[in-house]
Amino acid sequence: MTEIRYRRLLALYPRAFRQEYAEEMIGVLMADPRPAPAQVFDLIRNALIARLRLAAPGSGWARSARLVWFFGATLLLTVTLRRVVGDIPIPAHPGRQWAGIPPVDAVRLAGWAVALLAAVLGLRLVGALGAVAGLAGEIAAPSRTYVDTPATVLNAYWLIVAAFVVLCAVLVAERGALRPRGWVPIAAAGAVLIAEGRFLFLLDWQRPESFFAWRPPAALLAVAAGLVALGVLRQEAAVRRRLIAWSVPILVTFPLVRAGFGGFVAYNMGHPDSLRLIDPGQWALLLVVPLAAFAAAAAIVRRLETPA
Repeated sequence: MTEIRYRRLLALYPRAFRQEYAEEMIGVLMADPRPAPAQVFDLIRNALIARLRLAAPGSGWARSARLVWFFGATLLLTVTLRRVVGDIPIPAHPGRQWAGIPPVDAVRLAGWAVALLAAVLGLRLVGALGAVAGLAGEIAAPSRTYVDTPATVLNAYWLIVAAFVVLCAVLVAERGALRPRGWVPIAAAGAVLIAEGRFLFLLDWQRPESFFAWRPPAALLAVAAGLVALGVLRQEAAVRRRLIAWSVPILVTFPLVRAGFGGFVAYNMGHPDSLRLIDPGQWALLLVVPLAAFAAAAAIVRRLETPA
């Protein structure tokens, strides 16, 4: 790689860090015999660590990142499995033809499965590659119908943010194999999500109009959310606070879409012949709000842990 490209990558680091170490790092990188992809991976990873420490200094972020990596990959894998399993016909309804696993879902399945296995084994580079594939799949899935149905991106926005959070967690996680505390409730939550997707498939065939047509899926989602909360509560206090901070960018997507894009969705539903696409200002909002939410959550964690 050339010096210009190294300097572009170093722009990811905080300004104070660049002012003190940039020239030294350029010299080291120019003499580094490793291939360019390995250098790029380390530069991006260390830039994220530097910014994370700047926003929220203190030990425990790398440790909590390992759990975000494991828990996030588990849940994103099960969300994809939920779609796939939910579409498989059952013998009682042979009229529905199954076309197999769509390519985008295959990419997501493979990516999150690799990321999950790498989390257990402590293979950070492999986990990053899996998370990149998973993130690409989460972006590609709604993008296919964005022009015809712009709201598909908003519906999948929380998944895209979750995938990005997992990728960041992989890059800053501490090394070593993982035996996570609280993994049983998280795995159980994934199983419940898969069951909920299958239940919705059965309702699609039976189409009952009774109270029970919607009550069981809602109850299953509540059970899954409770199991995830249980998995988080089983962590020690310092890690638990950081897990909550990691989840804030994902949680904030729901009120953001509802409050900030309600008029956008309503207009497109009422004007199918003149659809509006998401404009640059709205894209910026979708990008900035989760980042700002994490910065605020990290600042709160820092304040809570700073001695009075």
